[in-house]
Amino acid sequence: MSGAILGYQPSEEQAEWCLVADGVRMVAAATCDSVPYPVPKLMLALSGLAMYAERVGSARDPLVWLAPEVMTRYLLARTKLEGSSIQTYRSILLRIREALLWLEYGQQPTPRMSAKRQRTAPYTPPELARYLMWARSLPPTSSRGGSALALLALGAGCGLTRREVLAIRGTDITVLPSEAVVVAVPGSDRLVACRAMWEEDLAARARIAGGGYLFLPQRQVADPKNGVSNWAERTLGRNSGLPDLKLGRLRSTWIVELLRQRVPEDVIAAAAGMKSTAGLAPYRASVPPLTTVATTRLLRGAA
Repeated sequence: MSGAILGYQPSEEQAEWCLVADGVRMVAAATCDSVPYPVPKLMLALSGLAMYAERVGSARDPLVWLAPEVMTRYLLARTKLEGSSIQTYRSILLRIREALLWLEYGQQPTPRMSAKRQRTAPYTPPELARYLMWARSLPPTSSRGGSALALLALGAGCGLTRREVLAIRGTDITVLPSEAVVVAVPGSDRLVACRAMWEEDLAARARIAGGGYLFLPQRQVADPKNGVSNWAERTLGRNSGLPDLKLGRLRSTWIVELLRQRVPEDVIAAAAGMKSTAGLAPYRASVPPLTTVATTRLLRGAA
């Protein structure tokens, strides 16, 4: 560990490094046991912050480097960082700051709020069947009936998000020679094959919609705020006997069904528009473990 700290050099030579190197190494050596990140990552984040602070004229003091406002300005200046990388850098620097404050002043870390990812419970097969019966009972030529079928097919049948559901037009739907129905998701290069239960209704709605929107075809705004939830609440009503109709639960149902059928997780994540299979973690709790017989069959590779 000491070798990784003493031998660290920035990947690009920067004039500020020689001015802050001793301070960076001192802080890293003092806090590395208290920060749950590898030393190379710790050194990368801390050295970048220290060199930035030197460039903008901040005092050559680790507690000044690690002041929240300096960290924020540094992260904003790192335009090549995005998404999870920004959060990782911020988390590393905050943990270093907490450890250093504890060493210097005995100051306790700020309590962390629990941020466990909550999964949205999927609908049960009977609930989905009742939703389909309800949607088909609505006047087929009305925008209400068409929107109900479109929402169910795009949510439970294709796992699309709110923004994607609102963007889909009839021309985004294709029926293949095999009779499979696929959706070209606007704004992406994804092609999602609709689940068999919903493909007939989805294809029918696409033929009717043509170049228009499948969901809420008469709307004037492309992305109405709360458009899906408000429509669902108005249309389903309070006396239907069905649970609230939520797109998040429809998407969750689609993901969990694929997981239960042991579709490869990389295939599911790609179809869902996730960056990696890590995004499937909240849904795995709804997937029962395989039976011994099924496990044996999969491991053997037998048909």
